[in-house]
Amino acid sequence: MESAQATQPAEVESPDIMENGDSGRDLNHIEVKSNEDVELKADFIDQQLEESDAKSDQDGTKMEEELKAAVLEQVPLEEGELTLRFKDLQAQEKEEDELQTNPSKPPQNDILSHVHCLAQLEEQRRNYEQQLDQLRTSNNQKDNMITLIQRENAILGKEKQACRKEMDMANKEKEATVIKFAMKEKLLIDAKKEKEAVEKQLAEAKKEVKNVSTRFQAVNEEKSRMTYIIDEKSNEIRKYQREFEKYKIEMGHLESKLKYHINKLNIETEAKAVVERKLEEEKNAPNKLEEKANEKLKMEFEANTILLKHEITSKTEALDKVTKEQQRLSDANKELQQQLQDIHSAHNQLTQEFDRLRELHNSVEASYSDELLNSAKLRGQLDELQLLRTQNTLNEEKLADQQKRIQQLEALVQENDLDMEQLKVKKQELLTINKEMSLEAENKLLKQEKLGYDSKYNQMEHQLSLEATEKSEERLLLAKHLSEKTKLYELTKQKLEDVQGDYEAIQHKHATVVKELHRELSKFKRGITDSKVPISYCSNCQQAINGYPTENPQQRSHSRSSSHGSLHSGSRRASESSESETVASSATTVQQPPPQQDLQAVPSKKVLVERILRLQQATARQTERIEFLENHTAALVAEVQKKSKVVQHYMLRDQTAGALTTSRSDQNKSELVKYGNGIMAAIYGGSSKASGESKAMSLELSLEINKKLQAVLEDTLLKNITLKENLDVLGLEVDNLTRKLRSLEVNGK
Repeated sequence: MESAQATQPAEVESPDIMENGDSGRDLNHIEVKSNEDVELKADFIDQQLEESDAKSDQDGTKMEEELKAAVLEQVPLEEGELTLRFKDLQAQEKEEDELQTNPSKPPQNDILSHVHCLAQLEEQRRNYEQQLDQLRTSNNQKDNMITLIQRENAILGKEKQACRKEMDMANKEKEATVIKFAMKEKLLIDAKKEKEAVEKQLAEAKKEVKNVSTRFQAVNEEKSRMTYIIDEKSNEIRKYQREFEKYKIEMGHLESKLKYHINKLNIETEAKAVVERKLEEEKNAPNKLEEKANEKLKMEFEANTILLKHEITSKTEALDKVTKEQQRLSDANKELQQQLQDIHSAHNQLTQEFDRLRELHNSVEASYSDELLNSAKLRGQLDELQLLRTQNTLNEEKLADQQKRIQQLEALVQENDLDMEQLKVKKQELLTINKEMSLEAENKLLKQEKLGYDSKYNQMEHQLSLEATEKSEERLLLAKHLSEKTKLYELTKQKLEDVQGDYEAIQHKHATVVKELHRELSKFKRGITDSKVPISYCSNCQQAINGYPTENPQQRSHSRSSSHGSLHSGSRRASESSESETVASSATTVQQPPPQQDLQAVPSKKVLVERILRLQQATARQTERIEFLENHTAALVAEVQKKSKVVQHYMLRDQTAGALTTSRSDQNKSELVKYGNGIMAAIYGGSSKASGESKAMSLELSLEINKKLQAVLEDTLLKNITLKENLDVLGLEVDNLTRKLRSLEVNGK
């Protein structure tokens, strides 16, 4: 018997050698297949990396090298497991050969133990298949995660481009508002210059009124002197009645012409006042239009921040229309100014004609004085004649004639006296009428000019008061708006801090999940190489294994189910239910050993080897995918940190464009106001010291205060605009971060 048993191993060695040769070929073939699968996997990873990010080529090459190293590290493990499984098959063949050579032995116990071993192997195979299914599901889920992350990257890129476009549009709007403010400031400066010119004209008019009053007094004195001379020489006007009537007629014509020119001048001054009013209305019209347009733009900007992209074209068209209307109004203003210049030229011509008529009147008066001198000479001659007549009266013959003539002359003298008295009365009436006409005309002109200047002054004061009230209301509105914006800013800041805290918590959670995955992967790798819990095999199987223990299928299924549960909580129940079913089925198979006919249903060696190879390839792919996802999550975390830094940079950036004052200057101003040494305090103090008696504020002081207040208002407006832009950018960034966090939470679940 011993010799027979000794010969049997020698005989069995030859088929073992043959089988070892076949197994070596199979192993080479399997290694080629595994290398091909590894290359295909590396190509697939390369394609994914090229699609996700073109900039991460270096990281992709590093990932490929790490994956190849991991696959190469797993290859010897696969070979070890293959050798173990192949030894099991060799032990089975040896048992069959021994049974064939020694049919006299009782094979029942060996067959039962062998069937038990096969049942355990079948149970292990089922566990491996379950683990394979679990790995496939997790693999598919991770592929879906990668696609979702790629889509999120594309969406984030589009959002980044949209944010850039919005930032460009906001910068353009900012420049447009600055230009509008500059235009308004220019218009205000022009209005101030016009006001100063009107004030100068008013002062000049007052001086002219004083000069005219002095001239009027001198003229009155001269006229009184002339009346005195006329009273003295009234007896000498008898011979010049006809000439006087002619001059009277000419004076009537001149007076009618003067009245006509005065009426014409009044009409032209009224037309001038109307034109000036229209001019002021036309000047104020573009300001009103601009204010209305600004109010509309503000309302649309506050109400339709989301629909800005669609309304930009309409706003630009509206701005073009406003600019066209402004140009049209400026052209109309120019035309009105030209008409005003024409009216001024006509007024100058009329004044020249009036001066010419005055010169004519003066020349007539000079000729009248010359004629009075001639009448005086004639009167001297008359006296000489009277002396001659008195001498001739000595003649007796001519006495009667002389007496008659004397009586006649006395009658004539009486008649002439009456005529002279009538002429004096008429002359006084004419002089009074002339005086009244000239004084009334001059008074009317002066009153009209004074009324015009008073109305302009009242209008300017009314406008000043209205502007002061409007500025105060705008200041209050701006203060309210600023307080609301600061509250919103604090709320958004608090929300951002909450979101950052949530993000850090989620990041910590993901880090713990990744650590658990690493631990379970290390456990899974150790489970492949470490010594496994021995199973009660038959004696032939133990001899075939040669002391290589196998693992308990229940423990392996438990470790796999725990690892899969740490990956996804939703798939844990399904895996546990499937594992419980497999355990129950394996228990039934162990409790009820199958008969000898079921041995034919056991799978062949090649099928088992192929399944083992598939399981090993799936585990290698799973480890590659896990490493890839770890690197990808690290890259995403770095990008999120960079974006948070960018948001902080935009929040803390000081966007002072030159027109704004710094916070340091504002602090200095507040400190000066505390000590009472501000600009406004200096102005009010100087005015109170200079004008202690007059409590009313002067016009220059009010203009200076208005300038200072306007500068402060423009400064605050620009600050509010920049603060609003910063808040809008911050809101967009917070919205993007919340979306990303929600998507990450959904993907994590």
